[in-house]
Order: sequence, then structure tokens, then C-alpha cells
Amino acid sequence: MSMKNLIYLFIAASMMLVTACSDDDEYVFSELPSERIEAFQKECQTTLRGATDGWKLVYYPQKGVYGGFTFVFRFSEKNRVEMISDFEPIKGDYSYNLNLSEGLVLTFDSDSPIHQLSNPNYGAPAHDGDKGYGLEGDFEFIVKEVKEDVIELIGKKTRVEVKLEKATAADWTTVEKLAEMAGYFVLGNSGLGMTVNGELAIGGRVELNDIFHLCTMAYKDEEGNTVSVETPYIITNEGCLFENEVEVAGVKFSGLTVDLSNGVTNREFVSNDADQAIRFFIMDLSPLNLTPAEVPTFVPNKYIASVDMLKSHDEYIITDMSASLKVEWEALQAELPNFEKFTLEMDRKDGYEGSFRVTAINSGDGKSKSHNYDFGAFTLLNNTVNQVRFDNSKKSHSTSSGFTDKALYDAGENARVGAIYNAFFDSKGFTVIRDSEEIFWIRSIQNPEVWMKLEAD
Repeated sequence: MSMKNLIYLFIAASMMLVTACSDDDEYVFSELPSERIEAFQKECQTTLRGATDGWKLVYYPQKGVYGGFTFVFRFSEKNRVEMISDFEPIKGDYSYNLNLSEGLVLTFDSDSPIHQLSNPNYGAPAHDGDKGYGLEGDFEFIVKEVKEDVIELIGKKTRVEVKLEKATAADWTTVEKLAEMAGYFVLGNSGLGMTVNGELAIGGRVELNDIFHLCTMAYKDEEGNTVSVETPYIITNEGCLFENEVEVAGVKFSGLTVDLSNGVTNREFVSNDADQAIRFFIMDLSPLNLTPAEVPTFVPNKYIASVDMLKSHDEYIITDMSASLKVEWEALQAELPNFEKFTLEMDRKDGYEGSFRVTAINSGDGKSKSHNYDFGAFTLLNNTVNQVRFDNSKKSHSTSSGFTDKALYDAGENARVGAIYNAFFDSKGFTVIRDSEEIFWIRSIQNPEVWMKLEAD
């Protein structure tokens, strides 16, 4: 066959191939790129607005770093979108648009709950608490794929992939309930303590970060070392679910349920293992601002380790006393003008837990000197964390540090000093009440009408 015939045969075959394609298939590239993206935009808009009950989004803005959040949207005409979330239960009306800036982009373009995930005023734990990051979430999403029940999106800034799933009417009610549950995770100034199988975990503490949805649990192992476990969580109908199972004090669990049986104020967070072995309880450490009249009958939180907290300061001045003791105290001040104060000193010297101290201006040198009643035992009582006895049973634990007026201020020589000394070293012990970080009250267990007020010096 000649070269000329071969060329004719090739041209004929090519024409037949083009004709066959035109008969059997729509030539998809016949549209210009702008036409294709506009058709995609229309399809997405129709699908968004066509869902009667809207769309649900479960969003982990930074999976493994922060927790998850649940949203429900209902898109409508004039680019309006109704929205609620598990941290904003009130339905709000906002604006959105579908623009063609980088492919097809869904933008929530008015301030709305989803914008909270990029709020720069939040100090980000993943960035040492620095502001400017927020939860590193998006409010602009590239539309990847549109299906009848699912719309796949990609965060424009973070490139995190998420899905809008067609919602039901029940989802709106559910998310409102999730928002109510999320409110129980807001602790304000309160902290959380921990019990494991009913036993108080000394050194156990829990933090719930209700903004970033992070749960941090700390406890002491058998060697006394502090172990810390942190996990992101998402709010559920019953409490929260962790991103992964954790192990705390030998207990494995994957979330917490909220126990409201004792009311919201005394709510507890319970591990969701079969035995519900771990319970986290509220410890509100905001100041009590107790008045003297309230001290005898005040019922302190049994879980607040007031005795341990008392040890956080080196010295306290006794600034007030109950009526019977105050009579002796004021008479002492009137009779002995050199008298200055009664104090409690913690960890005064090796071998002693502390000292009850009487301080006055020493007549010998005009200097402030103290007569100390050191105590070597600082005993927790009744299997509690807020009751203690100061044990000064050995009188030899008394020192005067060059005090030439010792006889005037010695508990054995001065009956008024002795009355206050005997109250402080009551063998029945005291209930320690933490009022604030700087103020404590010690109240006699034997007679609650006897108390002293301690203020950190």
C-alpha cells in the first residue's frame, strides 16, 4: 500500500472515531470552565436549601488537639442561614454566600457561632496560651463534593476535611439539649476533685476547659509521682465522649456522664466504665466571705483538702476569735501593752510541723520577740481532709528565743494566754475551713462556738 493511501485511511478512521463518540456520549468538555463551576454552584445552592431540616456538622477544628463541636444549619433564600450549636442553643439568623474565589467556597460571612472557633481572643493551649489562634477553626469551606445527603467540605485555611450531613427535625432538639449539657461543664472558679472506687484520690485534680473542650486529669501513682492525662472531648446527651479511651489510676474509660442527683451545684462527673469507678466532684474555691456569725454552723465541702491548703503559707496572723476567747485576748491587750499578736507558723524548723506563737515587744531590748509552742504532729482526723489536731502534748516543745518577759506571756504563767493556748491545742481538734487562698478559719470540733480566724501574713 502506498504512503498516500495510508494517510487517507488514517484520516477516515479518525473521522469515524469522532462520529462514534458524538453519537454515544455527551462531550463533557464542550462547556467552558466558568460554565461548569457555575453549574456546580447552582447544584450546591439547590441542595443546601432543599433540605427541609437543614444540615448537621460535627466539627473537630484540630483533631487530636481540641475537642469537637456540633452545629445544625438551615439554609434559605436571600443567602440566610439559621444556626444553633452545642455552645449557642439560641437559634440565630445569619448570612452566608457561595463564591467562586478558590473553586466553590461556602462562607459564613456574618458573626455567628461557628466564628467562635476562630476567635483570636481565646488563649490557645496548643500555643502556650497565646492569643491570636482561637481554636484554629474555619468559617470558609471549599466545596469538594455535593451529594443528596452529604456535602463534603475542606477548610479554606486549615485544609481540615468535614462533612455536612442532612439533618432531621430531632437534630435541632438534640443540639439544644447538648448546649444545656455543655453548660454543666462550665465551672468558673470551681475546681474538681477525684474519688476512685469511693476513696478520695489525694492530689487528684481535674480541669474541664469548656472553650477548647479539653479534659485534664491528674493523680498520684503508687510511688507518689503525679501523672497527668489530657484528652479532647465532645458533648453528648449524657455528658461527654473522649476522642480516645484513657486510663486514670488503673481505670480505663472513654467519657463522662453527668450525675445531677444532688442538684446542679453538687453535680458530679462519672467515668463511663462498667463500674463507674471514678467520680469528679465540684470544689468551688471562690472566696466564702464568711462572717463570724456564720462560722459555727457553716458546713464546708467535705472534699476540699483544707488542711493541705493551710500548709501553703508559712505564717498566719490570728486576726479574730470567738466571743469567749476574744474576752481573754482583749483583756491581755489591755493589761500588757507590749503584746502584739498570736500567730500560727507552719514548718517552723526541722522535726516540727509548726508553732503557735505569742509575740510582744521585749522590754529588754525593745525588739519584737516570740514565745513559741512548737508542735510535732499535724494529724488528720476522722478520715477527712479538713479536720486536724495540733499536738503539743510535750511541754518541752516551748521556746522563748531570748524573750526576757517570758513569764508574762507563758501559757503556764498567764491565765489569759493559757486559755487561748488550751483552745488552740484542743485534743479533739479543729475543722479547717478555707475561706480564700489567704484566709482560713479553725473551728473546734468539740465546741463549734470556739474558733479562730487565720490570715496569711
